[in-house]
Order: sequence, then C-alpha cells, then structure tokens
Amino acid sequence: MPANKFSFKINSTVAQAQVQLNIETIKPNVDWDNFLSFSQWLIQTIDGQFNSHDLGADLHKVSFEFEGTRLFITFEENSSSIWIELDNNDDTEVLTFIGQLLQTYA
Repeated sequence: MPANKFSFKINSTVAQAQVQLNIETIKPNVDWDNFLSFSQWLIQTIDGQFNSHDLGADLHKVSFEFEGTRLFITFEENSSSIWIELDNNDDTEVLTFIGQLLQTYA
C-alpha cells in the first residue's frame, strides 16, 4: 500500500439516511487544490479503480470502483467536508469494509 502523506481519521458511523462514510481531517491538509491527489491516494490505498473527476462551483466529486461497486469521494469547499458515498444504497457492506480498511491509516 502507498505511504500516507495525508492526515485524517475516520468517523466510524455510517450515516444510514445518506449511506456515506464521513472522513474528518485531523490537520487541514486536504483542501481544494490537493483534493484530487488525496482522492487518488485513497483509491490506490484500498486497491480501487479511479473512474472520473467532476468539478462544480464548490464541490469536487471523484467516481471510483471498489470490488465491482461504484462509489464517490466528495469534497465540499465551504465546510471542508470529505465523504465517501455509494452509488447504490444496497451495497452498504462495501462502505463498512472500506471504513475498516481506512482505520489502519487513522
């Protein structure tokens, strides 16, 4: 697995209403300018596959595949929030598994 140059911790609760995993930064080292490299590092760390990157007025959204499941990593600039969400809400066990994988980097 690649070296961790990003500091973050995982909020262990999966929000059932929106089926997403929140990632809270310990240090504000993930920002608008380096989010794409952070998301690519994160996807590579869990052995996922990068699909696409969309950019909005205050959102970065990266689409990726993990073991046949499509997910999104989103960064919202105004609140400096980062989260991973499922494309299909039936795949919650995949999101839980990713959270467990990322615990080793927290």
